[in-house]
Amino acid sequence: MNAPQGAWRLTLSYAFGAALWVLFSDGLLMALELSVAQQERVQLLKGLGFVLLTSALLYSILRSHQQHQQQGHRALLRSEKRLHQALEAAGGGIWDWDLQHQQVYFSPGYAALLGIRPETLGVDPLQWQQHLHPDDRVAFERNIQRRMSTLSTAPYEVSYRLQHQDGSYRWIQSRGRLLLDKHGQPERLIGTASDITQRRKDEDSLRQAAVVFDATQEGVLVTDAQQHVVHCNPAFTRITGYSEKEILGQSPSILKSGRHDKDFYNSLWQALKNRGAWSGEVWNRRKSGEIYPQWQCIREIRDGQGEVSHYVAVFSDITALKRSQQELDYLAHHDPLSNLPNRLLFTERVEHALERGRIDGYSGAVMLIDLDHFKHINESLGHNIGDLLLKDVGERLSQQLGKRMTLARLGGDEFGLLDESCGSPEQAAVLAQRLQTCMSSVFQINQQELFITASIGISLYPDDADDVGQILRNADSALFKAKNSGRESYAFYSQELTAHAHQRVELASALRHALDHQELRVYYQPLICLRNQHVIGVEALVRWQHPQRGLVAPGEFIPVAEETGLISAIDAWVLEHSCRQMVAWQAAGYALKFVAVNVSSRLFSRGELDHRVAEVLRATGLDPACLELEVTESAVMDNPDAALALLQRLRALGIRLAIDDFGTGYSSLARLKRLPVHKLKIDQSFISGLPHDPSDVAITRTVIALGHSLGLKVLAEGIEQVEQVELLQQLGCDHAQGYYFGRPQPADQLAARLAARSDTPHT
Repeated sequence: MNAPQGAWRLTLSYAFGAALWVLFSDGLLMALELSVAQQERVQLLKGLGFVLLTSALLYSILRSHQQHQQQGHRALLRSEKRLHQALEAAGGGIWDWDLQHQQVYFSPGYAALLGIRPETLGVDPLQWQQHLHPDDRVAFERNIQRRMSTLSTAPYEVSYRLQHQDGSYRWIQSRGRLLLDKHGQPERLIGTASDITQRRKDEDSLRQAAVVFDATQEGVLVTDAQQHVVHCNPAFTRITGYSEKEILGQSPSILKSGRHDKDFYNSLWQALKNRGAWSGEVWNRRKSGEIYPQWQCIREIRDGQGEVSHYVAVFSDITALKRSQQELDYLAHHDPLSNLPNRLLFTERVEHALERGRIDGYSGAVMLIDLDHFKHINESLGHNIGDLLLKDVGERLSQQLGKRMTLARLGGDEFGLLDESCGSPEQAAVLAQRLQTCMSSVFQINQQELFITASIGISLYPDDADDVGQILRNADSALFKAKNSGRESYAFYSQELTAHAHQRVELASALRHALDHQELRVYYQPLICLRNQHVIGVEALVRWQHPQRGLVAPGEFIPVAEETGLISAIDAWVLEHSCRQMVAWQAAGYALKFVAVNVSSRLFSRGELDHRVAEVLRATGLDPACLELEVTESAVMDNPDAALALLQRLRALGIRLAIDDFGTGYSSLARLKRLPVHKLKIDQSFISGLPHDPSDVAITRTVIALGHSLGLKVLAEGIEQVEQVELLQQLGCDHAQGYYFGRPQPADQLAARLAARSDTPHT
C-alpha cells in the first residue's frame, strides 16, 4: 500500500470513529435523562475525553511516523556509507549529470582522482571538459551524441584521460547509464569513475612483454609448479624443433641429452631452492636427436602467498659460440702454415705426458727435428718456396705418427715430436730413423725437385728429466750433438744411449738386409713321442747366419724383428721354407708326421693367416695334415673371439694347431675348451724345475690332466735331463722336445740323424 492510499484510509477510519463516538455518546445521554446542568457537565467531560483520545491517537500516529522516518534515514546513511566505503576501496568516485539543467555533481572521491577539491570541478560540464585530454574530446562527444540519439539505457563503459593536479594525465574508466524521464526523454547520466592509469601501464607492459616474448631470439619455456610445460615462444620451436602443440603438457625432461648425471640436476634444483634462480651451460637434445649446448637461466615465479607457481627457463643456443671458441682455441694452439700444434700446445702436451708418466709409471720420448741447411732454400728460392716445403715436411712427418704421438711445428724449420708410448731407447731410435728415412724422398714444390734432410735430438723421460723445460733443453742439446756429428743423424741426450741405440738400429737394418739376401736359416728340432721315444716330427726355428758375426742368437734379433715389424715377413719366410723342406723329406722317404712352425703374435693378429697358409700349402703341395702351427697362449687371449674365428678357419684347412707356452697367458678354461686345437705345449719355465720343484711338478701334472680331459695331446719343451723324461712318462705326457733329445740343427744334419735311426727308416 502506497502513502496516499494509507492517508485516505486513515482519514476515513478517523471520521467513521468520530461519528460513532458522537452518535453513541449523545444517545447515551438522552437515555440517562439527566438535567440540563448535568448534561452540560457530561458534554464537557465527553468533549474533553474526545480531545484526550484523539490527542493520544495523533501522538501515536506521529510517533510511529517519526520512527519510520528515523529508520529510513539511518538505512540511507548506512547505504551511503557503504557506497562511499566501496568507492574509496575501489579508488573511485560518483558523477551525476543533470541533462535538463546541464549541471554535474562530482563526489569527493571523483575529485580525489584528479588531486583537486570537488568545488574546483564545479557543476558546469564545460568546466569539467577543460580537464579532458584534447585527443579524447572528439571520442567523448561522439559517445554522448550516440547515447542521446539512440536513447539506450544499457550500461556503458568508456575510458579517457583527465589532467591531474600535477599536470600529468590519468586514465579514468567511467561506467554509466542514461536515465529517461516519464516522457521517455533523457533526464540524466549517472555513473562511477575509477583511475586505471596503472592498469593501462601494466597492460602496455604486458603487450610489450608479449612482443618481446615472441620476437626474442632466446628460447623461453614456462612450466607450472609440477613442471608441466604451459607456454613456449617461437624461438623455442626454432631451436628445439618441437612445436607448441607437441611440448605443451610435457615435462622439460623430454629435452635431456643424457650427458648430465643425477648430481648435476640435484645441484641445479638446490640452487633454485636456495636462490630462486640458476644459470649455467646445459647440453640438451633437439627433436631431431642432435645434442647441442645451451646457456640457460631458470627462475622461480611465486604467487601472492609466496608459493612457487611457475618456472621460467630462458636459453640460447651457443653452438656457434662453442664453434667460435674452438676455432679461436685452434688458432691459439696451432701453426697457421702447417696446421700442426704450435709450441704452446706441444709444451702443454709434454707437461701432461710427464704428469701421466709420474702417476702411471709410463716412459716416453721427446724429439726435436731440425731441417738441415733449410736457410739455403729460403735464401735461394725465397720464403714462399720455403713455406711450401715446411708444409710438405709436416705432412710427410705426420704420416709416420702412431698412437699417442704428437707432432708440432715449434717455429722456423724446427719440429717437435712427443711419443708417449716409447718404452725404450731402441724404440726411440727406430722412430728417429723412420722419420729420417721418410725425408729422403724428393719433394715436389712448384715443379721443382727439392731434397732436405733432418737432424734429430732425443730426450727420454723420466730418465733424462721430469719437467718440461729440462726435457726440451736436453732434446735441444741432443739436437746440437746430432748436427755436430755431420747432420742427417740423431743423437740421444746420453751418449751411452746413443751408442746402444745405434747398435740396435744397425741390427734392424742388417736384419732387413738378411731377409733380402737369404741370410736366414731354418733349423729343426726333433719332437719325440715319450711312449717309445721315436721322432714323430720337427719344430722349425729361425736362425741368422750373419756374414761377419756368424750365427746370431735368436734372443738378440727376434725382439728387434718384433719391434720393427719384420717378424711377420720372417714368419712367412719360415712357413714357406719349412713346408718345402717337409715335402722334400717326405719325397726322400723319412717317416716324419708333421713339421711345427711358430706364428708370431703380430702375424696372428692380422687375421689373414689362413689365406697365407692356404697359399703356401697350394704352392708347396704339402698335405695340410703334415703342418702344425704353434700359436702362443697370449696371442690367443689378446682377442679371444677373433682368435677363435681364425683358428676355426685354419682347422678347416686340415692343419694341426698347438697352443705354445701354455700356462703363461692366463687362459680362460671356458674359452680354452672351445678352441679347435690338437695340442698343448707346456712352457719350459715349468719343466726346468722338474723333478725336484713341487710347484712345477703340480703345475705339469695339472696341465697334462687338463689337456687329456679336453682330448688334447700334451708336449713338454725344454727337457735336458733323463729324470725329467722319466717323470713326464709317469705323468702321462705324450710328446717332448729339448736338448736331451736333440738341439735345433740344419735340415741336412737332421736328415743324416734320421737316416741313421731305425725308427725313421729311409725308404
